Amino acid sequence: MANIDGNEIINGKYGHLYDENGQENQTVQEFEANVEFAKEEIQLPGQFLSTHKVMGGTGSGSMTFLKIDSRLQKKIADNPTAKFVFRGVLADPTSRGQEAVLLRGVSFDSAPLMHFAVDSNVEVSLDFTFDAFNYVQTI
Repeated sequence: MANIDGNEIINGKYGHLYDENGQENQTVQEFEANVEFAKEEIQLPGQFLSTHKVMGGTGSGSMTFLKIDSRLQKKIADNPTAKFVFRGVLADPTSRGQEAVLLRGVSFDSAPLMHFAVDSNVEVSLDFTFDAFNYVQTI
């Protein structure tokens, strides 16, 4: 069994999120993007277990950031049908390289207008779907 250097395990502190203009969201706290596969179950003669065929997929995700302004929230509220582009990057300097994923056709599920709690930093959490993705860089 190969030994793994603990420094190669990627630290999420080195995650970055960029918008369609290449501007970094410097207060992002969490970012997640997933593709969920739509599968069809297939019964075959002579097989006890069903087999499955991937028929399509759905892209979804979420982002959470510390609020410093209302720019993105206003863009979403002013145009709920707008589609955005985001690039997530993991770039821990002690890991084996960088990973980057580009999401296109990002559409937000809601427009949070305002939220706050006494004695807490204000965070904005946004759920979204996306139409396409590609790995720009892999580790």
